Amino acid sequence: MGEPRHIIIHGHFYQPPRESPWTGLISPEHGAAPFPNWNERILSESYTANARAHTMEGPSVVHVRNNYESISFDVGPTLAGWLQTHGKTAYRAMTRGDALYAAAHGGHGNAIAQSYSHSILPLLPPRDRELQIAWGIDDFVFRFGRKPAGMWLPECAADDDTLASVAAAGIQFVILASDQGRFSGPGAESRGAGPFQWRTGDLSLAVFRFDRELSNSVSFGDGLADGARLATWMADTALNLEPGAALMIATDGETFGHHNKHGAAELARALIALERRDDVIVTNCAEYLATHPAGGTFEIASATSWSCPHGVERWRSNCGCRNEAGTSQEWRAPFRAAMDFVKNHAEATYDRFAPALVKDPGAILRDAIRLLNDPNPAVHDEIFKRFGVADESYRESLLRMFEMVRAGQAALTSCAWFFDDYGGLEGRVALRWAARAVELAAEYSASVENELLERLRGINSNRRENGDAATLYLSLKTREARGRV
Repeated sequence: MGEPRHIIIHGHFYQPPRESPWTGLISPEHGAAPFPNWNERILSESYTANARAHTMEGPSVVHVRNNYESISFDVGPTLAGWLQTHGKTAYRAMTRGDALYAAAHGGHGNAIAQSYSHSILPLLPPRDRELQIAWGIDDFVFRFGRKPAGMWLPECAADDDTLASVAAAGIQFVILASDQGRFSGPGAESRGAGPFQWRTGDLSLAVFRFDRELSNSVSFGDGLADGARLATWMADTALNLEPGAALMIATDGETFGHHNKHGAAELARALIALERRDDVIVTNCAEYLATHPAGGTFEIASATSWSCPHGVERWRSNCGCRNEAGTSQEWRAPFRAAMDFVKNHAEATYDRFAPALVKDPGAILRDAIRLLNDPNPAVHDEIFKRFGVADESYRESLLRMFEMVRAGQAALTSCAWFFDDYGGLEGRVALRWAARAVELAAEYSASVENELLERLRGINSNRRENGDAATLYLSLKTREARGRV
C-alpha cells in the first residue's frame, strides 16, 4: 500500500463587520428571520453547529464532535471579534480545536490567519496591503496565542506583490485555486495540493492548491448530501495520487451548516469515515509542509482570484460577473473610487497629526490592532511606553486615530462589490464605516463629507427604492443617529 495519502479540508469563515461603527450593535436584518440578524443566524446554523456537530450511527450511537479539531480553517478577524462577545461557544471551539490539534501534532495547529479587513490585497497600495497583513497576524496571535504559519488571502486574490508582502511578513504558505497561476514540476499534472514554491529574490512562499472539482461539489453541488459518500470520493481521488501526496478541498466555512442545512453534520460524518481508514490521513497545511517541502514551482503572471474569471475586476469594474441577469455593475468603479477617497483621507489625516503625538507613527499603527482589540490596561501601557507615549491625552487621541484608520480600511471590505448592488446589506456596511471614518477625521481637520457626497451622487442602484449612493449614505447616517439617541 505504501505511504498513506493526505487529505486537507479547509473552511474559510468570514462575515463582513455588520455591527454599527458607533454602537457595536447590529441593526435588525429582516431577511435573517427568525434570527435578529445574519450573524446570529449563521452563528446558529454554522459556527456553533460545527462546534458540536451531531451525527447518528445506527439507531442509537450519537457522535458529537468539534469539527474545528480536524479541519484546516481561518476565521476573519472582524468575525472573530464579534464571536468573542456574541458567539462564545463557537469562539472557544475554534481556539480549542486549534490548540488541541497543535498539542497532538508538533505545534501545527489547524487555524491560519487572514488579512484583517477582507479587502482585495492586489488592489491595495503597498502600505495598506502590508498593514492588512500585519493586523491579520497580530489579531491571530491575540486569539490563538501563537504565530500563524499560513494566511488566507481574501477571495484568494493574489499577485506577485501580494505574495511578496505575505512572505516578507514571515508567513510560510498560502492557499490558491488550481487555475490561479502556473504550477510546474513534480505533482503539477496531478490533482495534488502540492505544495509548490513561489519565489522572488530572497523571498519564498509555499502555495497549496485546492481541487476545484471536489471543492465546487461541496460548495455548490451535492457533495455534502452524504458525508460517508464524500469521504469515499475524497479518499478514492487521493489514492490516485503518488504515495504521500496530499489532496485539498477549500470552501466558505459557512457551507458547513448555513449554505447547506446539514453541512456541519455531514462534514463530521466524512471526518469520522476518513479517520477510520488507514490509507489516508486527515491533516492540515502546516503539518504537511513540515514533512513534505515544496517540490514543484508556482508562477503568477497577473492578479487572480478564486471567484472572478477576470482576475480581480469584480471588485472595481463592470467585468460581467453578476448573480442576477439584467443588473448593471457600472456602479462598481465610482463606488470603489469613493471608498478609496475615504480611506486615503483617513490615512492623510493620520499622517498629518500623528507625528506630533508619537515619534514613529507608522510602527505604532502596525501595532494598533492589539490596542483596539485588547482592553487590558497593562497591554495598552506596555505598547504606549514602548513608543514613548506617556501623556494620557496623547494616548486617547491616538486611539481615536487608530479607529479612524480602521474604519477607512473597513470601507473596502470586498463583500460590498461582490454582489449585484451596493444597496444590499454588504454595500451598506461599507457606507457606514466610511461615514464613521469621515466623522472621526473631522475631529482633526475640515470635514470632507460634502466632497464624498459629490462623489456618491449619480452612482445609481439597480433598485429604484435606494436612490443614488449619496441618498443611501445620508439615510444610513440618519438611522444610526436615531439609534444612538
